[in-house]
Amino acid sequence: MAADPRTSQLERLRAGLDVILEGNRFYQERLHPVRSWQDFQRLPLTTKDEITADQQANPPFGTNLTFPVARYNRLHQTSGTSGTRPLRWLDTPESWDWWTRIWAEHIYRSAGVQPGDRVFFAFSFGPFIGFWTAFSGAERLGALVIPGGAMTTEQRLRTMLELHATVLCSTPTYAIRLAEVAQAAGIDLPGSNIRITLHAGEPGASVPATRDLIERSFGARCFDHTGMTELGPTGVSCDERDGVHLIESEFIFEIRDDAGVVHPLPETGTIGGELVATNLGRWGSPLIRYRTGDRVVVTRAPCSCGSPFAKLLGGIRGRVDDMFTVRGVNLYPSQVEDLVRRHPAIGEFCIEVRQVRGMEEVTVLCEIQGGDGDDVVARLAGDLRLALAARIECREVANGTLPRSELKSRRLIRT
Repeated sequence: MAADPRTSQLERLRAGLDVILEGNRFYQERLHPVRSWQDFQRLPLTTKDEITADQQANPPFGTNLTFPVARYNRLHQTSGTSGTRPLRWLDTPESWDWWTRIWAEHIYRSAGVQPGDRVFFAFSFGPFIGFWTAFSGAERLGALVIPGGAMTTEQRLRTMLELHATVLCSTPTYAIRLAEVAQAAGIDLPGSNIRITLHAGEPGASVPATRDLIERSFGARCFDHTGMTELGPTGVSCDERDGVHLIESEFIFEIRDDAGVVHPLPETGTIGGELVATNLGRWGSPLIRYRTGDRVVVTRAPCSCGSPFAKLLGGIRGRVDDMFTVRGVNLYPSQVEDLVRRHPAIGEFCIEVRQVRGMEEVTVLCEIQGGDGDDVVARLAGDLRLALAARIECREVANGTLPRSELKSRRLIRT
């Protein structure tokens, strides 16, 4: 990162905007040249709803394309787990190179992945961006890449062990699923060569109890990575693993507070709200001042790892639209997950939110893998009440009845 990162960010933004304004129909009517940070702060925010509406009105890719379609060589799309129509996103060779460079130089380096590692990708390799860029980034790093698509969970486990994989890339939920199947099959997962697990798609790897469970299950160090299909790879945890460092050399980050005011990241102290991001290398399909929908708390406190980048304390706290309310207490699924994962007898779980007489009624559904189910859910309800000051019903359901996914899991179900 340059000695003056803000100057470097502004220079890259100015150069990118000059290209965008030449041919990007979506942004031509929204943007103006930027010569100062004051100019930048006058640019409008971009929302996912606007991008979705544009793609629906201008199928199949929308108008957020800076170049002719023939210039692009990769297509990916969002997972659609939020219930919205998936976004399609195109990349040029240059923007894909930007993605993979960030993986090789920032994400893998922060997690301690090296050229001699063997990286297993427990991922289907469908159109969702998932770990496609992680795969290419590992190739760029010089590691051996092992694709795990079109396999059952047990086949993936046995392949990891037979090929002496040293790094696992998966969602946190699927890592826990791998551990469950390993235990049932008598596979000694902690005795394997896996030394690093790297996760994305959900906040679980920054949830202390979930991270601890994954580390115990694999006998490995667990790291979190944040990013979005439409935005790019935004952050990664470090050895401290108490949060996620934002990759400020490749993005401009801001915070939108609860009053709707947007602030630059502070030079000192902390600030909380919704993360807003501008990428600085994906000019073919850019996002300028994009409201991510991620609720975060950002700090400038020095980190022992030596990173110059700001840190999201505890990673992503939750999605802004995933907040639910229990008798006036605002909560996020990650807060519940941290308490659920402290109970080893609980396997899969989900949070069911219902509207009853104008109020939200919340139930945590749990699959119990051992012990007295009634006792386990009673103790969990007590933990939730004490830690969150909220009375939440907890109920046991039969094993195997809750959905499982190797992609993002839907922890919050509104009925």
